[in-house]
Amino acid sequence: MIPRDLTTRILNATPPKAVIIYGPRQAGKTTLIKNLPNLGNVVFLNGDRPRDINRLQSLQSAGDIDVMLSSADTIIIDEAQNVPNIGRIVKMLVDANQKTKIFLTGSSALELAHGVRESAVGRIINRNLWPLSLHELANEYGWGYVQTNLERFLVYGTYPATVTDPDSAVEQLIDLSGDLLFRDVLSLQEVRSPSSLRHLVELLAYRIGQEVSYESLARETRMHSQTVERYIDILEKCFIIKRCNSFAKNLDNEIKKGKKIYFCDVGLRNAVIDDFSPFGSREDAGRLWENFFFMERLKKHDLERSFVRQYFWRIRGKKIRQSTGQESEFSREIDLVEVRDQHMQAFECKLNPRQKDNGDTEFRSAYPDCPINVVTPETFDPSLFS
Repeated sequence: MIPRDLTTRILNATPPKAVIIYGPRQAGKTTLIKNLPNLGNVVFLNGDRPRDINRLQSLQSAGDIDVMLSSADTIIIDEAQNVPNIGRIVKMLVDANQKTKIFLTGSSALELAHGVRESAVGRIINRNLWPLSLHELANEYGWGYVQTNLERFLVYGTYPATVTDPDSAVEQLIDLSGDLLFRDVLSLQEVRSPSSLRHLVELLAYRIGQEVSYESLARETRMHSQTVERYIDILEKCFIIKRCNSFAKNLDNEIKKGKKIYFCDVGLRNAVIDDFSPFGSREDAGRLWENFFFMERLKKHDLERSFVRQYFWRIRGKKIRQSTGQESEFSREIDLVEVRDQHMQAFECKLNPRQKDNGDTEFRSAYPDCPINVVTPETFDPSLFS
């Protein structure tokens, strides 16, 4: 097992509250909890098993709760989103708890968070576990290993199974991108057209790093734009994609409603489009690096609970060519802008360290106090992920 940075963040978070760890399937949530130190006697329940669901559903009285708590030093409820009335059950356990550690995992924040929020508000601590981060890999193997294998991570991603067993990475990712991955999504009542959802996911996979709109996606999938927005919201809450909105503050021609959509793991994205070509020969290499960098920064901020907001920046406009006097349109973009309070920093993701950022003039003029960092697979600073 590769140690996870989240371990130290949750060791003392329970009791008496319960800790819920959200994250995509196969990201290592169950492995993380089972390998925490000092768990003592563990009662392990799985929301995919009818017998365990029945056991949890039988907790009706204070006596039932006391028996459950007294029988274990640690209670783990895996795949808790599948347990009906899980919020009520967590509420009863936490309210009576004094010394038992309580952990839940869920691969769908949509159902689990809704159920817990209604009944157990104030009694839970929410944390996310993503696929392995570069920081975690470097802690285990060193930054030299990370740099040597970075192009492989940019193709196959960093799910634990693809890192520890690279020979089976394609098979693992194909499974994840098939029925196993979409089990949470397609089981939801909100999804009425599985084929349309799959088409939407494929479109999003081809357009990572590009500005998209619900309206254009709706035209191509022949769905209503509100349906597209709802499906994207579901995909995000099931840890398949992550939205990045546009940043606009100073200029009239800044894009104010645009968005980019990234995949939570680039290997999963490549499985969706069935393309595991070597990184150096790919036409989408630049966009893969942008997606990868965005998610590594997100993992860092999420772990640290720094509450940094992530955006991209873009302007459109028209200019007059002095040589011809003709009017032409132009576009300028910064890949990633991070904002917390009044502090900003920007990043341009490039494949070649000699490339210059293409939005520097307008952006620097509008936001002169915001530094722009050019990051490449060859020259990135490890401190950006630490």
